[in-house]
Amino acid sequence: MPPNDARSIALLLFSNFVTQAVGYFTVVSLVYFVVWRWGRERFARRRIASPARADRAQLRHELGNTLVVLVVGMLSVGIVLALQAAGHTRLVSGPSNPLLVLLWVVGGVLFNDAWFYFWHRLLHHPRIYRHIHAVHHRSVDVTPFSSYSFHAVEGFVLGAWIIPAAIFLPMPMAALGVLQVFGLANNVMSHLGYEFLPRWILRVPVLRWTNTATFHSLHHKVLRGNFGLHTRLWDRLFGTEVDGYEAAFIARGTEPSGPEYTSTDDSKRAE
Repeated sequence: MPPNDARSIALLLFSNFVTQAVGYFTVVSLVYFVVWRWGRERFARRRIASPARADRAQLRHELGNTLVVLVVGMLSVGIVLALQAAGHTRLVSGPSNPLLVLLWVVGGVLFNDAWFYFWHRLLHHPRIYRHIHAVHHRSVDVTPFSSYSFHAVEGFVLGAWIIPAAIFLPMPMAALGVLQVFGLANNVMSHLGYEFLPRWILRVPVLRWTNTATFHSLHHKVLRGNFGLHTRLWDRLFGTEVDGYEAAFIARGTEPSGPEYTSTDDSKRAE
């Protein structure tokens, strides 16, 4: 790679990191303040029950991990930029038809959803879990700051879906940008610890298949299921959805009964 290209990529990575870090902490801090501080009593009826409320030690743990993940995330971006400079991607730059961008966003969401499900499920293998994924599951009562609280290896693996996508899919760059924003919004929503989606979405055929804050919160409590990122599709297909999810979504704020929701042994719950 020519020196000028290398310098250009380095500058792009630096500006991308600053933009992502500032944007992430601004959005997540605002959401945390509104929901967890200002809305603590106001949104009490939307609270997803948890054994204990997140404390300052958990928040410090999450902030430290997030900084590492944001830095590691630049590795995937750097690889894509280097491949793009060398002409080894199929990404389409320049103006794109809005409908085409929308279709690629939908396709990208489905691709990312499959990538996340299978890697996430593998990370729950006991021999891997204790070394890598356990870092994320130190947050049992999830907060918006749990969204990027991962081990560095996991942060890279889960974000690396953009590499094969860039190599094999003729995706508009605009769609890739939308997917990044959508992914952040979905991650923060999944880790709210509060359920704001209306109960009636379970009666709508398409919407009932989407992920929710309740869906992912149950994953943090049970560990043995609800591995999906954007949808329930793969969990339903492979029988890994936590029993009683829909009842918990409707109940919101009351702890579901049964042994699955009361296990505290991580080594058993991760299997």
